[in-house]
Amino acid sequence: MRPLMIDDNAKAKVARVIGYAMDYPFFPGKSPTPGDDPNFVVHLDTYRCVFTFSHVEGKVYRHLTISIPRTKFYPNAVAAFHIAELFGFTGYDKSQPSKPPEGWMMDVKRDENYLMLVQEV
Repeated sequence: MRPLMIDDNAKAKVARVIGYAMDYPFFPGKSPTPGDDPNFVVHLDTYRCVFTFSHVEGKVYRHLTISIPRTKFYPNAVAAFHIAELFGFTGYDKSQPSKPPEGWMMDVKRDENYLMLVQEV
């Protein structure tokens, strides 16, 4: 089992990334890869999180990719949903812990060890 500690330090790290993402919007196909810019990245214990505000066809999306580097595993969905809440994702229902909320897009890349969540702002 992989622990997830959500303390004041974790919240401060996430707030830093959100602030940067607000100042530097991501335009797919035009912007550099966000995961290559440490300002878009936060490490929460063993979870590597890359967050942007992605602008696509006149809409803005929260875009969060969570991976577990150096393993053959991808993140647990429940942990990912709790991390997403830190990044401002809304609508998570803790009574249905492993079900993605309505309006969230989720993609799991098992062969690349990551889980991606997207929600329109």
